[in-house]
Amino acid sequence: MGTRFSRRDFVKAASAAATTLAFPSIVIAKSDSDPIKIGWAISKTGPFTAGASATQIPNYKLWVDDVNKAGGINVGGKRRLIEVVEYDDRSQPEEAVRAIERLINQDKVDFVLPPWGTGQNMAVAPVLARNHFPQIAPSFITERMPELVKRWDNIFALLHPSPPYGSSIVEVLQNMREAGDIEGKIAIVNVTDQGGIELAKAARKALTEAKFDIVYDAGYPIGTQDLSPIVAAAQQSQTDAFLAFSYPPDTLALTDAAIVRKFNPKVFYLGVGTALPIYKKKFGDATEGVMGPGGWNPDSPAIQSYIERHQAINGSLPDHWVSYLCYSGLQALQQSIEKVGSLDRQKIIQALSTETFETISGPLRFENNIAKDTWLVGQWQGNTFRAIAPNRPGVASIISKPDWA
Repeated sequence: MGTRFSRRDFVKAASAAATTLAFPSIVIAKSDSDPIKIGWAISKTGPFTAGASATQIPNYKLWVDDVNKAGGINVGGKRRLIEVVEYDDRSQPEEAVRAIERLINQDKVDFVLPPWGTGQNMAVAPVLARNHFPQIAPSFITERMPELVKRWDNIFALLHPSPPYGSSIVEVLQNMREAGDIEGKIAIVNVTDQGGIELAKAARKALTEAKFDIVYDAGYPIGTQDLSPIVAAAQQSQTDAFLAFSYPPDTLALTDAAIVRKFNPKVFYLGVGTALPIYKKKFGDATEGVMGPGGWNPDSPAIQSYIERHQAINGSLPDHWVSYLCYSGLQALQQSIEKVGSLDRQKIIQALSTETFETISGPLRFENNIAKDTWLVGQWQGNTFRAIAPNRPGVASIISKPDWA
């Protein structure tokens, strides 16, 4: 098992890994043509730092580096390099909106890359829509997505709305129940932020329809330091499966508490952060069999090349869910610019909604502005978080979770 450290230590470590300056950091690329100015405001401090610095910030850096090393984006026959303007949104919706408005109105960026998290994306969505900026979001999960894309056709979600994640893990549980691996007693917990609330709601609905017995159901505020009472109550319920719709610090804290208490349900499913390399580093062999949203097929040559480049530029491995989807969305942005042959954002939005793009995750297309054919449930098997649902090419078989190592 890896070195033990607290939830607060994890947030501090993630904050230190990200750039903590609140004023913009500008990377100037030299080119014979005018650069394409791309901006982002993302959490470099505050509670969302862990997610942002693990999934989106490294991929923004990698994509810019890949594009500029290749000579830039081909815009109407001219290669144009990328210039970056970035801000810290401090994990605050109001600051995110102010920073986005600054990028658009003062810095005059050509494109804006989205912030991390459902709440931050929801906050900046009206500003980006009003100014006709495509919003290709890799960490925006909401049951309202089908409704939102009808109102704002510039939003493109790389993750599914909440219901498919809830119904997919329930399908996994149904298969296990039919195979006699579990009886059907389920404990649910969730962080009471928008993403956690919606995911738990979707799972709760699917569990009820599938006639599972929910023996424990509780929420906890974002920033809760001690989650051992939650784990203790779930353990006392004698559940077969523990489902936590958590954020990265909570994901670590819940696992810590489960190991300390020797809480060993047959299914241990956690939320955002389960697919992060830091999860594997901290818990080592104890991660075996742990489930969560997402996953990937690491046998793909494109993914293997991506992992090498990610590690070279960031000094760290990507997570096994949101990271490669984030990079795929950036590839779609680049290809849409090249297909249109200009920086006309309205035409680029149209291209994103109708074209299919070749990416590291395979062909990427948006149906009603939501990415099709992405993985919904993964499981730690050895050193990788393999996709186990839905059942399509590249899926791995489910393994039994051993007791904590």
